Amino acid sequence: MTKPKFSLRELIRNGIGPYRDLYPFLKPYRIQFGLALAFGALFGAATGLFPLVMNQVNKYVFPQGHDKAAILAGTDTSTGADVNVAILYCSVIPFIFILRSTFDFLNSYLMAWVSLRVLTDLRCKLYQHILSQSLEFFNRERAGNLMSRVINDTRQAQAALTSVSSDLIKQPITIVSAACTLIYLDWKFTIGSLVLFPVCLVPILLFGKRVKKQGKLEEQKVGIMMTALQETFSGIRVIKAFAREDRESKQFNQLSEENFRNATRVRKAIEIVSPLVEAVGAVGVGLALFYVWYFHLSAARLIALLMAMYFLYDPAKKLSRIHLVMQQCFVATTNVFEIMRMKPAIEDRPASITISESKGDIRFENVTFRYRPELPMALTNLNLHIERGKYFALVGASGAGKSTILSLLLRFYEADSGAILLDGRDTRTITQESLRNQVGIVTQDTFLFHDSILNNIRYGRLNATEEEVVAAAKSAFAHNFIMQQPNGYQTVIGDKGCLLSGGQQQRVSIARALLKNAPVLLLDEAMSALDSEAEREIQAALERLSEGRTVIAIAHRLSTVLKADQIIVMDHGEIREMGTHRQLLESSTLYRRLYDLQFNVQAEELADVA
Repeated sequence: MTKPKFSLRELIRNGIGPYRDLYPFLKPYRIQFGLALAFGALFGAATGLFPLVMNQVNKYVFPQGHDKAAILAGTDTSTGADVNVAILYCSVIPFIFILRSTFDFLNSYLMAWVSLRVLTDLRCKLYQHILSQSLEFFNRERAGNLMSRVINDTRQAQAALTSVSSDLIKQPITIVSAACTLIYLDWKFTIGSLVLFPVCLVPILLFGKRVKKQGKLEEQKVGIMMTALQETFSGIRVIKAFAREDRESKQFNQLSEENFRNATRVRKAIEIVSPLVEAVGAVGVGLALFYVWYFHLSAARLIALLMAMYFLYDPAKKLSRIHLVMQQCFVATTNVFEIMRMKPAIEDRPASITISESKGDIRFENVTFRYRPELPMALTNLNLHIERGKYFALVGASGAGKSTILSLLLRFYEADSGAILLDGRDTRTITQESLRNQVGIVTQDTFLFHDSILNNIRYGRLNATEEEVVAAAKSAFAHNFIMQQPNGYQTVIGDKGCLLSGGQQQRVSIARALLKNAPVLLLDEAMSALDSEAEREIQAALERLSEGRTVIAIAHRLSTVLKADQIIVMDHGEIREMGTHRQLLESSTLYRRLYDLQFNVQAEELADVA
């Protein structure tokens, strides 16, 4: 059976790993960090040298063979000390303790301040980096795991800069200064005490790998729990509609129990080290007492030696926990910086330009794209010219490639081959932000923030005035129902706008796109949540909005295709036919079939209403 090998190199590498990754975040606060370390070093020095001071003071506190009354009266010349000197020596103890406590406070406060600043910067940087990732990243990653990385893992990484950083300075200096004091007081006693010191490293190395392994599992379980919470709260309507509260509760309880078991294994591995080190220290104390008895040392010397031993083994006990905490920090920082090192699938090229306006002329030239290698083509050799100021409707069965065209235009994904041109310029040469500023979008799955109606509409253009927001709402026929809300435009509409109806949510979303006032407008089944009356109102607003603008609409409603200048019939990622509604009805079998399946019933309903 192969015995486990403990590598000192691995111990050091894992120990400095979090600092190596965190150093760029620590650098702006290196002065405060350096001061914290300096005060920690002073604390360690004051602590370790304290037994030496006690040894000197004890000579006056425990006088041997002298008249105490004479000492207090100042008439005992054999000691060479009067009562004032005795008071002075006794005052040294509280003075050193106050000084030591001051150093400890300054070290702890400055270290906490630096670590909290680093935590704040790290969270913000990680959050910003996650937002910079392309959509394929979010399609692959679980939202709960990302939440866990931003909240939990960054907090674990912070531990490497608080208690760990302080102890890495304070405790070794305390040990060195205490060892020097012991050598000064009695070198033979010191050698005997230090023989046991290496034994303290055995439990550290023994349980270190176990903490690392179980700590990684613990972080994974926390991520799964965060995912479960996120999905539950996002899908609460479905859960309640199917009466699955008990099922979700049981699943969460099961996840909590698994996390409990992993967490207790980690805590057991961490907590068992201190008692083992204390046991070694107790053996040292027993041997120290026998040594004192054997060599008939004085009480003053005994107190000083025992205090020095305590200041030697207590820091060793605290240091024994550092490696285990560092193992957890190592797992957390690894998780955080794995994401930080990820590059977005789509990045702006070094020579990308920023555009401030656009005419809205769009071309797809031989565009081919698939979402993943194992999936079929989403688009194949697509050639399409969407003229400036025209209204184009995309129709086709599910999976035909309609939404893919919109996603590629916004550069949510990059085409495998071919080019997409805006005003004759390849969109890959335009910065993503300025490109998307030229495009307004209204989707079928309306997303509104847990904020006021005013701020949700203003999201389309952050510097818009309240008057401009109201004007956009009126154009989207949303003003009337907004004014009926309890606080008008200041009404907070709940998570994802849950306090509004589906049609009201859609109108707010359309108002947001209207406020953006972009030259290109994308409508991804934008009429799906509207009734016939609201649809006619919005259609009228969109007709006014489309003047001089390029509109691309994914059509599932008859009204969308009837007003289109051109209808693009798509099938399996290819353009099959193109023309007006009347032209396609007369000449296209594929469009006729789609019309009969999707639009004919709507046409009959509109005729009945008329």
